[in-house]
Amino acid sequence: MEKILEQLYKGELYPYSTFQATIEDFKENRDKAFTSYSSFLEKLPDSLKDEFIQLIDTHLELLPYELEQNFIDGFRIGARMMTEVFQSPISEEPA
Repeated sequence: MEKILEQLYKGELYPYSTFQATIEDFKENRDKAFTSYSSFLEKLPDSLKDEFIQLIDTHLELLPYELEQNFIDGFRIGARMMTEVFQSPISEEPA
């Protein structure tokens, strides 16, 4: 198997495209939110439905930016953790 950095470089690995929410709380709350959204949409007069849908769509377009930033931040934290792993403990450093 190729190293992960080689896969990223060659474009063979797409972490963002394989993202799947596996947390049950997320799935449950997503379903509740969709049900609430649908219920609210039905209560709106026809004159406001398109405007409301556009508002929600505009808000949802921000989600990929947030996911990207979370991925970058998480990767940086992971890299910092790895640098600490390879540092000698203070008690083992030469005097």
